[in-house]
Amino acid sequence: MSVPSLPAFDHTQRLALGIRFPARMTVLPLEGNQLALVSPIPIDDACAAAIARLGEVAFLIAPNLMHHLYLGDAARRYPAARVLAPGGLIAKRPDLRVDVPLDGALPPELTQAVDVLRLEGAPRLDEFVFHHRATRSLVVTELVFNIRRPSGWLAHVLLAVSGTRGRLASSRLWRTLVDDRQRFAASLERVLALPFETLVVAHGERVTEDARAQLARALRWILPEHHLVAAPAR
Repeated sequence: MSVPSLPAFDHTQRLALGIRFPARMTVLPLEGNQLALVSPIPIDDACAAAIARLGEVAFLIAPNLMHHLYLGDAARRYPAARVLAPGGLIAKRPDLRVDVPLDGALPPELTQAVDVLRLEGAPRLDEFVFHHRATRSLVVTELVFNIRRPSGWLAHVLLAVSGTRGRLASSRLWRTLVDDRQRFAASLERVLALPFETLVVAHGERVTEDARAQLARALRWILPEHHLVAAPAR
């Protein structure tokens, strides 16, 4: 039996110097026709209509301390939705409404369908990843990029410097963000033990073939040298 894929909406983010960077908002379907939007992008009326055809937005999620640029606009569009974010975002962006810290007790409506894991040992980014059980999908944000065809020569340069151009890889920036390598590696091993078959990244193409093995290879810089990824029991 085929497994459905997660809905997503893509956006081209313009960075300094006119660099164009792909960004993705992933939709997590929950019970009762509810939805969680991970890493909201600009949501216009057409996008909102497409989301409404999928269900009712119950949660808006900032997955780390960087992906919050459009969170306020999304919260105003969906005032009944609960906003989830790392606890540190409350201090970083006091202008934003945060209803539930991701590092606290999470709503059962979310956890009944989704495993939420914190990447320990990198508090300056404080990223959380999401495993949607029904679609066997792992949703990540800055952990890895998979931008196979960058747009414009400046994007090529930026990705080459970060070590992520044209392939599934972690940015070299992680080397400066990780304060505790042991805790970070242990978190990644817990992530790799999840029964996912698809990797949904916020920046770049989805990975649908050998997703777990490909992610493990992309994380070799931090995982134990002889780390083996065993397929979890179904």
